[in-house]
Amino acid sequence: MPNPKAPGSSRHAVERALDESKQVKKAVEEAADELALVHVVLDKGVARDGRSDDLDRAIEQTDQIEKKLSKSVDLLEKVAEALESESNKKAP
Repeated sequence: MPNPKAPGSSRHAVERALDESKQVKKAVEEAADELALVHVVLDKGVARDGRSDDLDRAIEQTDQIEKKLSKSVDLLEKVAEALESESNKKAP
């Protein structure tokens, strides 16, 4: 079992966390893009006079979820930057 106090192991942990955060960021970006497309299709593809209240709420909810996902992408980008900076500090 690797020693977590060894100099290289914390660097490897940071690098793993950085890689994982980049993968999560990509997945969240893709979900945000897909949800934005669904929102546009619902909003533009259904005539306003033919919409039910439920559909209007669903359209609004897709917009709000897409905005939350976009904020999450921004936060993940900051996390990745911090991890990369930390990884560079630990580099020999």
